[in-house]
Amino acid sequence: MKFIKQMALLSIGAAFGIGMVLSCGDSSPPRADAATCDCPSSEPPIANRLVVVTSPISTIAAGAQGGAGVMCPQGAQFLSGTCTPEFETEVRDLTLQQFGFNAQFSWVCNFKNNEATDVRVKATALCLKPTL
Repeated sequence: MKFIKQMALLSIGAAFGIGMVLSCGDSSPPRADAATCDCPSSEPPIANRLVVVTSPISTIAAGAQGGAGVMCPQGAQFLSGTCTPEFETEVRDLTLQQFGFNAQFSWVCNFKNNEATDVRVKATALCLKPTL
C-alpha cells in the first residue's frame, strides 16, 4: 500500500513537471513569451549615467587637521563616497576623523595628519545623473 502511494505521488509530480515545461516552451502564445518582450524601457541604462567626481587636492600640514569635500553635479543623486591620499597606493599615517554625506549632495572628509611631512588628500563621490 505504501509503495502504491509513493508511485502515485511520483506520477503526479512528474505529470505536473512535464506540464510546466511544456507550458513555458517556444510554442506558447506571444503574450506569455518573455524572449519577445517589446515593452518600452522604464529608464535608460545606469552604466552611462554614473559619474565619478573628485575634489581638488587638499594639503594637510604635518601634525595638523584638514579635509576635502566634493559635490555631485546639479541634479545628480549622490550614491557613495571615499576619502584617500592623493595617490591611493601611498601608505600614509592619517587618521580619518569624520566623513559622510552632507546635505546638498556632497561628500566630506576630515583627516588628522600624523606624519612629519605634509600630506595631500582627496574626496571622491559616485553620482547618478538624472534621466533626460
